[in-house]
Amino acid sequence: MFAQSNGVATISSGKLQGKQCERNPGVWAFLGIPYAEAPVGAYRWRAPRPVTPWDGVRDATRYAPDCPQVTLPKGSFYQVEFYPNEKVMDEAQGLALNVWTPAKPGEQLPVYVWIHGGGFREGSGGALQFIGDALAAKGIVVVTINYRLGALGFMAHPELTREQGGASGNYAFMDQAAALEWVRDNIAAFGGNPDQVTIDGQSAGSMSVMAMLSAGRTRGLFRGAICQSGSAFGRVGAAGVGTSLREAEENGLRLQKALGCSSLEEMRRCTPQQIMEATDEYGIPFRPILDGRIIEEPYAERFAAGRQNVVNVLMGCTCDEDCLHETRPDDYENYLKNAESYGDQAEEYRSAFPAANNEEAGRVVSFERSARTFAGMRAAAEYQMKHGANAYLYSFTQTLPNADGTTVGPFHSAELVYQFGTLYTGWRPWREQDYQTSEAMMTYWANFVKTGDPNGEGMPAWDKHEMGDERCMLLSAQPHMGDVPRKEQAAFIQRTF
Repeated sequence: MFAQSNGVATISSGKLQGKQCERNPGVWAFLGIPYAEAPVGAYRWRAPRPVTPWDGVRDATRYAPDCPQVTLPKGSFYQVEFYPNEKVMDEAQGLALNVWTPAKPGEQLPVYVWIHGGGFREGSGGALQFIGDALAAKGIVVVTINYRLGALGFMAHPELTREQGGASGNYAFMDQAAALEWVRDNIAAFGGNPDQVTIDGQSAGSMSVMAMLSAGRTRGLFRGAICQSGSAFGRVGAAGVGTSLREAEENGLRLQKALGCSSLEEMRRCTPQQIMEATDEYGIPFRPILDGRIIEEPYAERFAAGRQNVVNVLMGCTCDEDCLHETRPDDYENYLKNAESYGDQAEEYRSAFPAANNEEAGRVVSFERSARTFAGMRAAAEYQMKHGANAYLYSFTQTLPNADGTTVGPFHSAELVYQFGTLYTGWRPWREQDYQTSEAMMTYWANFVKTGDPNGEGMPAWDKHEMGDERCMLLSAQPHMGDVPRKEQAAFIQRTF
């Protein structure tokens, strides 16, 4: 246990100097803790390695640099919303995590591990919205992690496959598993209970939680899981992964050609910036891979058979995921193509999502994403239920205020500053109802981390999901159980999986 008097913690690799949080003085923060050695040089595109111990006391009062990643266009919605500060990146220091703890001597508190989103291309455990002291003040230890992104996190390549015993890629998921193993081995030093860990992620982070649920390597490393706006299940690509190993290897060869390299060794000498620029210029996708090692089999097969980590889950999404969509000239054309992709169910699709012109098709884009996402989350939850776990479903329905007095719907990622209690990091003119929503979300999340059940004293009851139930918790300033938003559309989509 770290000494509250001086904020020094001793972990397997050495001593750390933390800092007391200004907003929540009962919480101590330990930032930028390396959980793996630098994946550079010959170790790029390899599994993470244990940290080399250090002498003396290491400063843990500042975040580590982010893993190399794309930079959002300046002035774009999400850049303004979540990333107002310029990103600092370093391949050699990116594999780090952060801990916030309110533990007193002798305590072993439940642990919450956050896996950020960002399309597997960008993001950080040190982003402003993920400052963890407010959530930790609810009586849990909060951990946020970085992991490798883009080509550095997911590239497969024939040479790598030969080098690594028949599989390559998914290094980001290896990083996440290594971070969970670090938590198991070290979190007691911060007053955390390694046997009482819950993992959570949003968007690509939620897809990552699905990977951790699926992976045999992570068995026993957590006892609960929260997934937000990102499922492994859907009508297209029911495996829940981006591509096969062979296809992923072909993308690795495309990147090699784009870089002008003759071998993997030469690729390892390229800078991260060169790799990101080549990836973008040639449009080469790097995403989760059905590699047979981390993602051992299609999720649908694995979850149906009960070979995943069966734990209690809390799952859902916002009720207007794509409300920021602006109508495009080809929306109606794409709508018709999408309908045709349903084959014999095309007419049923058009009935569930009616559109007769481009403007109406643009609106369909918005609410179809919410229905599709919720359906995927519910399908994943019901797989857990079939094997004995409890599931709790939600839809985030709180609108957000604009500076001009208008409001915007609960867009994809809107809930993040609420669940972490970090409204103060944003530019919006928050109202009392926003703070009430944030308090409710933090309380529900902390309760789930503590007990595997979001319910607790003084909170509106959150019913366990039952098969066929079309209700969920509607999260707002007055949270309550109610009908799933777009329930008919969500039900149709789930039937097509």
